[in-house]
Amino acid sequence: MKKAPLRALIVADGDVVTATVEAALRDRPDVQVEVGRLQALRRLIDEGDPTVVVLASTAARAAAALQAIVGMLGVPPIVLLVDDPAAAWTAAARRAGVRAVLGQDAGAEQISAAIGAATAGLITLHPDALRARAASPRAANVEADHALTSRQREILEMMAAGLSNRVIAARLGISVYTVKFHVAAILDKLGAGTRTEAVTLGVRNGLISL
Repeated sequence: MKKAPLRALIVADGDVVTATVEAALRDRPDVQVEVGRLQALRRLIDEGDPTVVVLASTAARAAAALQAIVGMLGVPPIVLLVDDPAAAWTAAARRAGVRAVLGQDAGAEQISAAIGAATAGLITLHPDALRARAASPRAANVEADHALTSRQREILEMMAAGLSNRVIAARLGISVYTVKFHVAAILDKLGAGTRTEAVTLGVRNGLISL
């Protein structure tokens, strides 16, 4: 059976940026490209049901555009191409579905690789975003500002092992509802948008080890 093409929605500030990103994906026969305006992001996602969104703009405008899709169900992974990767990689962006942050000078191979990683549930970050996070006192010491309880650490370790809420509840002798409450608290404290990202941040900040 022939695999359905990946539908990439490109939204950008202007035609030049849109054309640049579109050209980067032109050689991929498995990608079907659609373009639209930044201001119409919510409607384009709702009506077009894209597999991935490539959003090219300044960090500030990208943040404003992402505010429009907060709370939407089924938001696809988003790849940002911005002037300031460090400013773009925020907890709000992650909650909105951002899974990759690249610089505006990213080449075709980088953009294509980021799209592939994002659709596979992985995170791709520009080095500046990582350095800024590491240099931030808040990010460098998650325990100090957003301390996880011993139970939350225990649950985060089980999440890292790939256990479901039901299995975690059975192992700890608590209700599934209580596990869900802890998972939500963990994501909030770590500024994570998904369980996978929470585990990644937990490992990066030394809260758990794999």
